Amino acid sequence: MVLLCTKKAQGLYAYVKSAVVFVVMVVTMWFQISTNKIVRDRYFPVESLIDTQPPFREANGTVACPIPPPGLVAWTDVNTGITEAEAEAKLANVREGGSWWPRDCVAPWRVAIVVPFRDRESMMGPFLSHMHSFLQRQLLNYTIYIVEQTANKIFNKAKLLNIGYKHAQAQGPWDCYAFHDVDCIPEDDRNLYYCSSQPRHLAVGPDKFDYKLFYPTCFGGASLMSGWQVERVNGWSNLYYGWGGEDDDMWERIHAEGMEVRRYPDHIATYTMLNHTKAPLNPRRYELMAQTTTAYKSDGLNSLNYTLVSTKRRPLYTKFLVDI
Repeated sequence: MVLLCTKKAQGLYAYVKSAVVFVVMVVTMWFQISTNKIVRDRYFPVESLIDTQPPFREANGTVACPIPPPGLVAWTDVNTGITEAEAEAKLANVREGGSWWPRDCVAPWRVAIVVPFRDRESMMGPFLSHMHSFLQRQLLNYTIYIVEQTANKIFNKAKLLNIGYKHAQAQGPWDCYAFHDVDCIPEDDRNLYYCSSQPRHLAVGPDKFDYKLFYPTCFGGASLMSGWQVERVNGWSNLYYGWGGEDDDMWERIHAEGMEVRRYPDHIATYTMLNHTKAPLNPRRYELMAQTTTAYKSDGLNSLNYTLVSTKRRPLYTKFLVDI
């Protein structure tokens, strides 16, 4: 009887904690949207954003690329009407499979862009067109990986991120990995996709939230982690089917391992969010989030199961079609 009551009390505490988190999210969003407006600053010192120096690499006498990159233009509008075919014609300098690196200097960082995907074909053109140009102005060595889930189960974004990480890692080496929603497009190229000594939340200021952080513990939209950081937290959870919770789960994993989340200023880390029909909510998200700190060491990269259906090298990306 005592054990039963204890379990019920623990379950009640978990749900109360999750409800408090939800209330904080809503209140924070309302306060920020109602009291703040973005102030753009074209002359912001971008070098102040760099907190980790890249490793020294020799490449047959080729010099290292300058830091910060000299070709940054600050913010640019996102062309939301461009098709994938039009993007391919525009970006003839990208190698098959979605890879690019600067020819005249050694890139400071090698970055894999991992994008979970299903039923968002209209977003591929805007995303690819903007992201390739954005990353090239930052003089990065990168490849874009699209991880598409087959249609037989509810969408599981976090599991796709684990799969994309494992396949990108096998095709590396990469210094770090950007985990990126396809509907989330960076506007300002001073939002450097540079590796950091701590996990970085990139999508700080989405336009749909008036360019302000959604809530203090938000880790969604786009984030950047080194391979060592991903391995340390055992990757993402494999249990979140449906929308919501997987990014908050990762926030808890990061802090459980004694790391911290870093962010650029919200007026630099601005994002255009492409409109789409929202996926069904995950009814178990709060229950799963309440268990993160006790379950993450056995739920993640070490429990990942899936079937690779196909691998295709497209002009602007490499696609992994997977059955989970």
